[in-house]
Amino acid sequence: MRRVGGFTLIEMLVVVAIIMVLAAIIYPVYEIANKRADTIHCVNNMKHVATAALLYAGDYDDFLVPARVSFGPAGTLGTSWDVLLLPYHNVQELYLCLSDQTPDWAAGTVCYKHSYGINYEVAMIGGYNNAALPLERIQSPTQTILFFEIKGNARALGTSVPAEGFAKVETRHNDGANFAFVDGHVKWYHPRTTYLDATDNMWVP
Repeated sequence: MRRVGGFTLIEMLVVVAIIMVLAAIIYPVYEIANKRADTIHCVNNMKHVATAALLYAGDYDDFLVPARVSFGPAGTLGTSWDVLLLPYHNVQELYLCLSDQTPDWAAGTVCYKHSYGINYEVAMIGGYNNAALPLERIQSPTQTILFFEIKGNARALGTSVPAEGFAKVETRHNDGANFAFVDGHVKWYHPRTTYLDATDNMWVP
């Protein structure tokens, strides 16, 4: 009697074992590639937002975009920087990092859901609305942070690291974060390396 073709139980178990081994090898590689893609996407987002900020400055006598301006609906604190910059890029999704699991609004302010914050040391001087620095006051645009990745559980428009520390900076990418600088370039750093002391920092112009 001829044997009917097919897999035996042992053969099937061997095939399943091989598939599981391959999956165990490939999955970590896939995760790394996926995270790297998210990081690159975030960098591109921040470059576009930083470029929009420079275009804004070109229209407002070289003043950087303020963290918040006073005009807005009654009962709000005002309108935020992301709303002010939207006409310069017209893509609301640029404010969202793919690795941000909790994008949200800043309470009491007219703004969009965002994954990024602005540096109050250049965009909310003294804690006041409408108070941003002109570009001529930035001694080193390539070394002065303008935007950073902000935490979801501390969602705000931005931060003053000299006053608040790194509590609002989110390390979404390999224990670090992307930072956009006043000149428009974006670079990854461990947050602690951006502010070593009062004379060696990237937050205070």
